[in-house]
Parts: sequence; C-alpha cells; structure tokens
Amino acid sequence: MRRPVLFSGMVCLLFLSGCLGSVLNENIETVLNVGMSNERITIETIYEQGELTSSSIETIDFDFSGSTSVVSILTFGLVTDDGRSFSIDATEETTISLDFDHHGMYDIELYAIDSKGNNLTSSKTIIVEQIVRWTEEGTGNPQSLFFDANPGNDGTPPSYLTLNSTVSNPSPIIEFNGRDVDVEWAVINVDDQCMGNREVVENGGSVTWNTLHFAPVDMHEIEMTIHEGQDELNIEHVVALRYTE
Repeated sequence: MRRPVLFSGMVCLLFLSGCLGSVLNENIETVLNVGMSNERITIETIYEQGELTSSSIETIDFDFSGSTSVVSILTFGLVTDDGRSFSIDATEETTISLDFDHHGMYDIELYAIDSKGNNLTSSKTIIVEQIVRWTEEGTGNPQSLFFDANPGNDGTPPSYLTLNSTVSNPSPIIEFNGRDVDVEWAVINVDDQCMGNREVVENGGSVTWNTLHFAPVDMHEIEMTIHEGQDELNIEHVVALRYTE
C-alpha cells in the first residue's frame, strides 16, 4: 500500500469576499481576515461661478483585527495599483486608512507577515466614482467646464459618464426686454466634439439636457454657446463618472 506523502510548509490561500487567506503547515496556522468600511465610494467636486470651491476626499478603512495566528503576526499592510504602500506594526495597530481624491477602479493587495516569515496576501477592488457640479448665474458668456476622465491609477476608464445640464432664462425684473435665447451645448474630447445639443430657452423658462457617453477617456470640455438672446442665463452642469464591475 502506498504511503501518504506530507508536505511541510504547504501554503493554502482561501478567499472569501476577496478578504480571507490562510497559511497552514504542521505547526502553524495564520489567517488573514480584513474588513472594509466601504467597497464603493463617491467623491465630489464643486464649482461656483466657474471657480473651484471644494473637492472632497473620501477614506476607506481596512480592519485587520479579524486576522488570527497561533504565532505572532508582526506586520499588516497594503499596496495599491496607483503606487502607494502602507504597513503597520500588527502588535500595536490593526487599521489602515486609505484616502481617495480621484475616480478609478483600484486594485488593493492586502497582506500580513507572521513571526515565522509567512506572507499572506489577498486582493480587493475599490470603486471610486466622481460627481462634478458646476453653476454659473447671470452670465452672458458662459465659461467652459473641464474635467479629467482618466482614472487616478491610469487603469480602466469609467464605464460611462452622464451629463445633466440645465439652462434657465429668468425674466427681467422689469419686463420690457425679455426674450428667448438660442443656446448650444458641445462636449469635446481629444477627438473633437463627441456630443452636442441645441435648444431655444423661452423667456422665463428653462431647458434640461440629459445625455450619456460610454467609456470616456482623457480631458473633456463642456462648452456653451449663446447664439442669440439676452445675456442673463443661469447654468448648472452635473457630470457623473460611473464604473460597473
């Protein structure tokens, strides 16, 4: 009868929701178990009267406290695909916080090192989407909104962008020269105009243009042109850069 062969130092990686791994041998069992505060977050950039007023930073916490070992775990850490790396002393800390200020689909490698030199790893994908809000009031010469569709890790571009744009044509306080306004939208990328629309906005009214563009890349510009009409328009753009897994 054949005798079973035992392999000391055998490595076995197990993945549950992308966050659990273990190393087993004859005497040692170490388990990497990482919880996350979020897997998908949204950052927001706001412009008022054409000027940048705020740009949010969102944070994800990686909690390594569920990791266990019959020996000591010395180090917890992570490496991102945008070039960042962080490590902590596992005997003193169990949480690593990671900030994001740009959209993208980020691959994160998580690891733990125990006192026997075993290095456990697992991976997770974090999705960061972005909303850009732009407002101008009382303008007869609208400025262009520029936004970057390239992800922060130079990886997979957004699956699509949406644009919700509203132009309002308020009536003058003294109603003697109010009139309709002929306006045109142009969304421009490195290959020239990729989307456009033209509408007449009635005096005292507003027009909203909703549109969708798949797989945007590089810098984009939203350009508004007033072809004819009064010079007191209110403009609001909301751009959303979205990712699907």
